[in-house]
Amino acid sequence: MSAMDYYKVFYHAVKEGSITKAAQQLFITQPSASYAIKQLEDQLGVRLFIRQAKGVMLTEEGKALYHFVEQSYLLLQAGERKITEMRTYHAGIVRLGASDSLCKYYLLPFLIKFRREHPGIRILLSHGKSEDISSRLQQGTIDCGVVHLPAASQQVQVQAVKPIQECFLAAPEIVSLLGSTSLSLGELLQHPFVMLSEQSRTRAFFNAYLHTYGYTLTPDMEVGSVDLLLEFARRGLGISFITRDFASQDLQSGSLVELTTTAQPIPPRSIGVITQPDRTLSLAASYFVQALAIMMKAQAH
Repeated sequence: MSAMDYYKVFYHAVKEGSITKAAQQLFITQPSASYAIKQLEDQLGVRLFIRQAKGVMLTEEGKALYHFVEQSYLLLQAGERKITEMRTYHAGIVRLGASDSLCKYYLLPFLIKFRREHPGIRILLSHGKSEDISSRLQQGTIDCGVVHLPAASQQVQVQAVKPIQECFLAAPEIVSLLGSTSLSLGELLQHPFVMLSEQSRTRAFFNAYLHTYGYTLTPDMEVGSVDLLLEFARRGLGISFITRDFASQDLQSGSLVELTTTAQPIPPRSIGVITQPDRTLSLAASYFVQALAIMMKAQAH
């Protein structure tokens, strides 16, 4: 038995008023409990109990010790309960990083479901561009991130991948002016464009796509968010380039129309769940990442 076990026997002997009953509470033999008390008394150099016919009574030294042991034991019990809660996913903290658009269009349903099923787990969400998320992950300020792939850093581990598809969108009145929903890339680029800012991953992808076919473009308008991009496109301020899933409601309602290029197809992209390979996650964070990866993989099929 360890010194901690001696104190456990002491605590229960006081609570039960009997070393025998303490042994029963701890599922040990009565001689083992008596030995623990004797060892504790020898270790401290004082008598802790006065043995009586019907049990034990604390000495003054025993009373002084019990005052501290009780507080310590209750704290240990609280700690054990907290660990049990964390082990059964009733408590814990998850630090997640993602852009606003990925949160709104991909993560929000998952976050709502996860919170409903595990209300005791706190989700600390911080937003930022994919490069920022990768940097925070390496710095250890977040446990996981959802980013556009490839990740800005090679020092991360991709847990799951979901393909996404970009597309050209325009308001119905612009489509009427174009005369068709299927044009060459060169024809499209002759018209006004509304784009996300130069710093966005989507804009970088768009520029690389144009470069493949020998084109460049200076958009008429630049905006800093997907919501604003969609609003400008709905208002007929220009053709936009955006992830198709972000505009699903507009496409269904007809407020925006998808335009296709006849010979220059847009290559697919992907988003992924990333973690730091050399870092051990908490139980809650590990469970969260696993559940998020399962959701991502299911959406990919």
